[in-house]
Amino acid sequence: MKLSDEEQKKQELYRDARITGKYDQIWQNVGACVFCEPRGKYIFFEKNGIFMTVALYAYIDGHFMIIPKRHVRSIKDLTLLEWEAVRECMYIAKKLIRKVHHIKGMQYIIRDGGIVAQSTVSDHLHIHCIPFDSPDLNTWNYRKLKYTPLESAELYQKESDAMAKLSKRFTKKHNDD
Repeated sequence: MKLSDEEQKKQELYRDARITGKYDQIWQNVGACVFCEPRGKYIFFEKNGIFMTVALYAYIDGHFMIIPKRHVRSIKDLTLLEWEAVRECMYIAKKLIRKVHHIKGMQYIIRDGGIVAQSTVSDHLHIHCIPFDSPDLNTWNYRKLKYTPLESAELYQKESDAMAKLSKRFTKKHNDD
């Protein structure tokens, strides 16, 4: 594919933005939801209001995203038809990454709900599909933990009444559709 010099530079900016520090400047200045008006030339699959698109500012080669066309903040806001399309896209994603990049491992990162500092990119539900074949993308900023695993389990188990109420509320809310 032959690109103009300007388009080639733009593509290189997308490719290199995360390692040059440009990405932070870019997302802070977009001003609108970037997922509500996706760029058609990067979309490679669509079904029932869900699309798969290349990540312009990829973490690693092969990184793409699954995004609902509707502006929704959370998975809980998806219709049943949209949720089924998301599930199908997740299945396709894993197979596609294996076929195109010869990588068996994959991470899904679901950005559910807004983050005030990144509202223009994080306030619209999206799922990152990231090939994963080595630990270099698995660096976390670990924190000293307050609870042991057993203590954590006990804290959640103590909330059984709250979970039962939430389950009932979810069933009532989503089975009435």
